[in-house]
Amino acid sequence: MQTVKSNGPRKICYILSYRLPDYVRSKSLVKALNRMSGTVLLEAVNTSRGWRRYVETLARLIRCRLGERPAFYILGFRGYEIFWIVRLLTAGSVLVLDHMMSPYDSLLNERKAFRKGGLLEKFVYGYERGILRSSDIVLTDTESHRQYFAGLFGIPPEKIIAVPVGTDEEAFRPHPRAESGVNGLFHVFFYGSFLPLHGIPVILEAARLLHGKPVHFIIAGGKRPGEDPLPADRPSLANVTHRGWVPYEELPDMAARADLCLGGPFGNTGQARRVITGKTFQFLAMGKPVVVGRILDDPGFIDRDNCLLVPQGSGEELANAILWCLENRDRLEDIGRNGRLLYDRLFSTECITQRLKPLFES
Repeated sequence: MQTVKSNGPRKICYILSYRLPDYVRSKSLVKALNRMSGTVLLEAVNTSRGWRRYVETLARLIRCRLGERPAFYILGFRGYEIFWIVRLLTAGSVLVLDHMMSPYDSLLNERKAFRKGGLLEKFVYGYERGILRSSDIVLTDTESHRQYFAGLFGIPPEKIIAVPVGTDEEAFRPHPRAESGVNGLFHVFFYGSFLPLHGIPVILEAARLLHGKPVHFIIAGGKRPGEDPLPADRPSLANVTHRGWVPYEELPDMAARADLCLGGPFGNTGQARRVITGKTFQFLAMGKPVVVGRILDDPGFIDRDNCLLVPQGSGEELANAILWCLENRDRLEDIGRNGRLLYDRLFSTECITQRLKPLFES
């Protein structure tokens, strides 16, 4: 791991210009940085939405640069949108780019927005490669992403640091154990924005296969109220309730009432095989039994010990895992408890602090 040396007090400026200023990755990084002794954390973070957020963030960054002159800057999630302006404004200081998601990979392989070999593909690739090479340090979320970025863009692996996403530990914490099998049913909970990596068709296929069993799926999702992001041609399933968009504040209670939570990802896309979803961290932190889609590296998940671990892309495998949980309800509390221990050991805010410390300590 690369270590940056500093002779003065460690002033770090966190920069963010995103439509969700309270995005979980940002909150967990800020909390982790605030835990570092001898560190002064400054923030150039937007509060407005739309295009005004860019102006707001950059104005705050300029004031921070001129007034505080921090030695370190961290450009937060989706920082590629304003990277080159930030790089210019922070010239002479260390710039850390938090790069959890590759826009090139997402547009080419997930969304199929352009074809391989075209001018747009070459431009996006060159742009992303340029910002990664110009950053002093690159943060990402998993070891799989670290290796992927290093290989795809030709970045020295030691320049890229894998730091788990973590979660909002004040909101997502163990709740009093909810009554199991409300209304005689085994309740399975999932929420998300329904990206390809989430694998909604896989979840619906599992629900179809479990038709006739005392299992009920509660699926919440959408980026805004009134949106129905489930496939238009989805089967009509009596054992599935779609709640649509749900405010963030309601999610912990919904998860607490469920017998089993689906963390995923289940989509079996390239990106899905490299990520641990934010909801997985949330459910682990709550001590809930959670079904996790297997990824390329081994982050510590053990099937039927601290989670339910399934291959991605298979509704049948997901259905089998849920059926096992239905038939082994007495083991779920221990699985949830072990999941919480795993979270504390590898993914917590304290773990994130320990991963970040060497970057800023002399």
